[in-house]
Amino acid sequence: MTKRIITALIILIGLKSYGQDDKKQFIGLNVLQLPASTINFNYSFGYKPFLTPTIDIGYAFGYNQNYDLIGIFLTPHVKLYDGYSIDKQSGVYLKLGGYFNLRKDFERQNFFHLGLFLTNSIVHEKGLYLSPIDSRPYSYADKIEHTVFLFGISSSLGYEFKLSSRLKTHIDFQLSFPTDKYLDLYGYSNFIPGMGFKDTEGKWFPMVILNLKYIL
Repeated sequence: MTKRIITALIILIGLKSYGQDDKKQFIGLNVLQLPASTINFNYSFGYKPFLTPTIDIGYAFGYNQNYDLIGIFLTPHVKLYDGYSIDKQSGVYLKLGGYFNLRKDFERQNFFHLGLFLTNSIVHEKGLYLSPIDSRPYSYADKIEHTVFLFGISSSLGYEFKLSSRLKTHIDFQLSFPTDKYLDLYGYSNFIPGMGFKDTEGKWFPMVILNLKYIL
């Protein structure tokens, strides 16, 4: 993970050095993920009017112990006993990519954009398991714990607009598609940092992102 972060920073710095001098840099965070116990930091810069390279790093702690304000409406949190009782879902993620802006020049401050990212996530799950067909009391449940490394593609559609002279925001609807390794996660209540939550069958993980960013 550390090597990937260093590589990403080198690439971003290199791109910026070939850009024009009057392009702005931004630091930001995703507000809607805070109630779902995900803290993140993202850095981006205006390389071209139509392109904004971005690096996004985040850490999620105790997702299942907090309230996902938006995720609960995107996919149902079904109360289905499948043998698993997860005590903790946590992890980190690194997203590398950017936004393709639907504008011709930097003068336009309000515009639609398309996002495309490579998402690397580490998921840690801890809990108990007792097969639904096991007749023993739940006190006999096995303690389970593992860490899963996941890779996927995240795409989004959103709108960016200016709030003040130094503050901008954008809201995006994101869909992420992890590799089949996500099937290694326990049970049906699958959470992947940086990708979202999925409680029913299907490989796509939805997320709504409200990003606030400050102009450096």
